[in-house]
Amino acid sequence: MNRNPLDKFEQGIQDAYKNYELPYSSSEFSQVGRRLFRKRLCSGLALWGGIAAVTAIVGVSGYLVISSKSNAPISAVPNGIEVSNTVSIPNSNENVIINTSDGLSDIISEFNNDVLNTSDKSDNLHSKSTNADAVEETTESTLPVATTERSNSEALDNERTENRNKSLVIEPSLRQACAGTDVNFTAKNSPKNGSYLWNFGDGSFSNQENPAHIYKKSGTFDVSLSVTNPNDGQISTIAMRDLITINPKPEADFEWSYTNNPVGEPTAKFVNTSVNANSFVWKFSGNRTSNEVSPSVIYTSKGKQQVILEVQNTYGCKDEQVKIVQVNADFNLGAELRMSEQNITFMPEALKKGGNKFKLSIYDGENIIFETSSKTKVWKGEMKGGKKALAGQQFPWIVLIYGEEGNDARYYSGTLTIVP
Repeated sequence: MNRNPLDKFEQGIQDAYKNYELPYSSSEFSQVGRRLFRKRLCSGLALWGGIAAVTAIVGVSGYLVISSKSNAPISAVPNGIEVSNTVSIPNSNENVIINTSDGLSDIISEFNNDVLNTSDKSDNLHSKSTNADAVEETTESTLPVATTERSNSEALDNERTENRNKSLVIEPSLRQACAGTDVNFTAKNSPKNGSYLWNFGDGSFSNQENPAHIYKKSGTFDVSLSVTNPNDGQISTIAMRDLITINPKPEADFEWSYTNNPVGEPTAKFVNTSVNANSFVWKFSGNRTSNEVSPSVIYTSKGKQQVILEVQNTYGCKDEQVKIVQVNADFNLGAELRMSEQNITFMPEALKKGGNKFKLSIYDGENIIFETSSKTKVWKGEMKGGKKALAGQQFPWIVLIYGEEGNDARYYSGTLTIVP
């Protein structure tokens, strides 16, 4: 029975190992061969190179087996001539050396590393080269785009940082003020030609860029501002709590009445009716002043007399009131100077025809014996105790005529003489 050339190769290796103590197993070699063959089947193009290499090995092995029969080894004992079998693979770039002294595993290892992996290395090298070229080309093509995007991103970040550093700010001209005071508001770091909406916290609004506002009531107010950028439509809003404190303002006011009799000089008593005030300054004609709450003033000249009252509270808020007092007009309201005791009906003609409010007071010297505010109620000579005015008696009188709003009063006086 003819033996397979691979069996001859196996027999040659077995003969070469028989003088050594190392055991040899043909089944081990066959198992290695099968594993090697299965691995090559999974390698595509390299598979065909592996088959060609195996064919070359088989041919050389047969040659070596024949040669080994004709030239038996001299000795395998120490100090003898060293005999080695080599296998050379024709038409390959490198030789595969099989040293029987190193064992079968070394032969297979060198064969796998040097011959069978040559095509894989070549394919991998070509693939790596192609991939490197592709990566290099991709890098070169995308580098300008990445640089541009990075530049745009940096510019956007710089703009956002600048906007944050210049946030919207509300600056009032006053943080504390009295009711009725103008407060000017300024929008800092706002866009040019933007749209503004101010909320002053007291129910009032404004769309001006830098408005002025008057707080009429006292209290502490929040102020908010919304600004729309005309370029991108972005809305910036800021709200500042307790930004403005408005202190209450006092209200100055006063009344007066005359306390003199018609014979003496006009004396006016001023009654202070101001609210929320604790400091007062009165200013009268002739550069006269007073710090009393309710002073009295004697007028020695005729005509209009100006009275000014300035008040102040604990917050330093001020208010003033101005009124006019007129003393002894040049005409006597058309009043009669004499009347018969049988026909006393005293009422000045100006009061009968006029429409202003007035008060008529008649004296019997120092005491008031008659007083009226109605032009239909005239004096008929009645006196205290049911007496009647008699001839030869004189009765001084005073008339106060009030303005339409009651802010001023004109002072008139005269004397009525009773005749027989």
